Amino acid sequence: MLEAIKSKINSIFSKIFLLILAASFALWGVGDIFSPNNNSSVATIGKLNVTADDYVKTYQRIISDLNNNTNGQITEEIAKSLGVPRQTLGQLINEKLIDIEVNKAKINLPDSYLRKIIFASDAFKDQFGSFSKQQFEYVIRQLGMDEKTYFNEIKKAVLREQIKAPFNNGNDLSPVFNNLYYDIRNEKRNLKVVNFNASSFKIKNLPSDTEIKEQLNKSSNLYQKPEYRSFSYISIKPDDLLNEIKINEEDIKKEYDNYPEKYNIAEKREVFLANFKNKQEAIEIVDKINKSNSDEEMSTIFTQIISNNTELNPDKINLGLIEYSDFPSEISDSIFKSDMNSLIGPEETAFGWRIFLVSKINPPISKSYQEVRDSIEKELKVITALDKMYELGNTFYDEIAAGNQIEQAAIAIGAKIKEFSFVDSNGMDQNGKIINDLPPYQDLLSTVFSYEVNEPSELVNTIGNTMYAIQVNDILEKRIMTIKEARDQIIKDINLEKSMALAFEAAKQFSKEVSTDNFDKIAEKYNLIVLNTSNVSKDGTGAEGILDRESLNEAYNLKKGSTSSPIKYSNKSYLVLNVTDVIPVENRDEEQLLRINAELSQSISRDIEQLFINHLTNNQKIKVNENLLNSLFENDS
Repeated sequence: MLEAIKSKINSIFSKIFLLILAASFALWGVGDIFSPNNNSSVATIGKLNVTADDYVKTYQRIISDLNNNTNGQITEEIAKSLGVPRQTLGQLINEKLIDIEVNKAKINLPDSYLRKIIFASDAFKDQFGSFSKQQFEYVIRQLGMDEKTYFNEIKKAVLREQIKAPFNNGNDLSPVFNNLYYDIRNEKRNLKVVNFNASSFKIKNLPSDTEIKEQLNKSSNLYQKPEYRSFSYISIKPDDLLNEIKINEEDIKKEYDNYPEKYNIAEKREVFLANFKNKQEAIEIVDKINKSNSDEEMSTIFTQIISNNTELNPDKINLGLIEYSDFPSEISDSIFKSDMNSLIGPEETAFGWRIFLVSKINPPISKSYQEVRDSIEKELKVITALDKMYELGNTFYDEIAAGNQIEQAAIAIGAKIKEFSFVDSNGMDQNGKIINDLPPYQDLLSTVFSYEVNEPSELVNTIGNTMYAIQVNDILEKRIMTIKEARDQIIKDINLEKSMALAFEAAKQFSKEVSTDNFDKIAEKYNLIVLNTSNVSKDGTGAEGILDRESLNEAYNLKKGSTSSPIKYSNKSYLVLNVTDVIPVENRDEEQLLRINAELSQSISRDIEQLFINHLTNNQKIKVNENLLNSLFENDS
C-alpha cells in the first residue's frame, strides 16, 4: 500500500505545496478573525469542523492561485460572481468527509515515511541537490506553519489521496474503447439534402379578421411598438471655436523655431544588414553576392543568397527605412556614408562581422517658415480650442447645477442644439425607417435611453474631441400594437405558418417515398434541387450554409442509406437528409488519441469521485454557519 502511495508522491507533494498557502495579509474585512477567541466553525461535518481560520487561509490561497494565472485580474467582486467563496467551502467540506472515512478505515502513515517524502522533495533541496534544513524551515515559515502542522497537513493529503485512489483512473483506457470513441468522433458522412422552402407554398386566401384578432391575442409579445423617445441634442467641437481664436505671429514663429523636427524630415535609408559569427563566413557571402549574374535588384540578390546559404531569417535582414538617430553612431556613420546599392563589409563589430546594403535613399526635406506657417497656426488654434473646451465643459455643469435646462446651457457655451422626435433604441422612427441624420456616436442612443424626462445628461466625450449632451423631452412607452398597426405583419406570420405546414406535409411525403437509390429521381419529381455534401464532419465542416446544428445532429443519428424525417430549418423551411455514405477514419492521430484518453480518464474519474462524495454527504450531518460565512466578506474599511 505504501509503495502505491510512493509512486504518486511527487504529484501529491506538488499539489500540497501549491495548495497550502497562508497569506501574509488579511482577507477583506477579516483582519481580526484569527484571534484565539474568534475562531468559530464555518461548517460542521459530523464531528469535524471547518474553522474560520482554515476557510480564510484556503480562500486566500485560491485567490492567490487565480491571480497568478490571470495576471492579478481577480477582484473581490469577480471572485464572488464566480462563486469562489461557496466553492472553497465545498472543497473543505469534501476534505472533511474523506477525513471521516480515513478515520473509519483506521489508515495511518508512519512519520518516518513522511520524512522520506519531504527529504525527496525538490522544494527543500539546496543547490547541490541535498535536503536543506534551512530551506525547509524557510518554506514552511512562508506557508505560515510550524513543522508539526506541516507534517500533519502532508499526512492528511496523502491519506485523502489513498481513499480516493480507487476512483482515480491512472491507467489508460482500453484501446478498443479509446479507438471506438475516436472513430465515432472523427468519422465523416456524405449526404444528399433537399430543402422545402415555405416561400414555394404560396397561400392565396387572406386570413380572416377573426384569425388576425386571435393571432394578436395569442402572440401579443410579437406585435409590440418599442419605446420611443424625443430628445434635445447639443454638441460642441474644437472646429466650432477656431474662427474666434486669434494666434499672433510671434507665437507661430516661436513654435517653428523651438520644434524644427516637427517641420523638417530627416534623411531616411532602406537598409539590408546581416551579422555573421566569423569573418570567413561573411567573406564567402560577399563573394557569392558579387559573383551573382542575376538581373534582380541588389536587395533581392542580397536577401536570396543569405537566405539560401545561412540560417539567418530573411525577414529580419531588411531593417526598413531608418534615420541616423535610430542606431548608435558607430553603425549609422557607416550606413549614412555609403552609396546606394553598394555592398559594404565585412566590418568587424562587437557582435561579430557584418555586411550591409543601402537599397533606397529618401533625402531630407526642410520646410521654410512660410511653407508651414498656416499649419502651425491651425495646430496652435486647435490646442487653444481644446483648452477652451475644458472651460466650456465647466460652464455647462455650472448651468445645469443652477437648475437650467439643456437649452440654456447650450446658449451659455455657444453649442449647437438639435431636436429629434421619437426614436427607438435602434435609431428608427415610428414608421420603422432609419433616421439618417442621427449623430454617428456609438453610445448616443444608450445615453438617450438611460435618462429620465427633463434630466440633462453628463457631457459625453467622443472621437474628434467632440462633446455632446442630451435631454429627454418625451417618452412613448412600449405597447401592444393595434390590429391596424399589426395587420400586415400578422398576415405575413399567419401565411408563413400555413406555408410551413404545407412544406412539412410535402417534406413528409417525400421522406416516405425516397431511398438511397431513388433520391435524385423523387427529387426531380417534386422539382427539387439536390445538394450533395461530401466529407461532412461532426463540427459542421463541409456543410456550411446548408445544415444547422439540429440537422447536423440528425445526420449523425442516421445509418448509411437512411433518410430523415422533415427537419425544421431557420423557421422558413424543412430539410430532408439522406446518408449516402459513412466514411470511417483511415489513420488515427496518435497525439489526439492520447489527448482523448486523458480527457475520458479524467472525466470518468471525476464522475465516480463525485458519486462517492455524494454518498458520503448523505451519510453525514452537515451544517453551515451562514451568518459567520457572510460576515467574513463584510468590508469594514
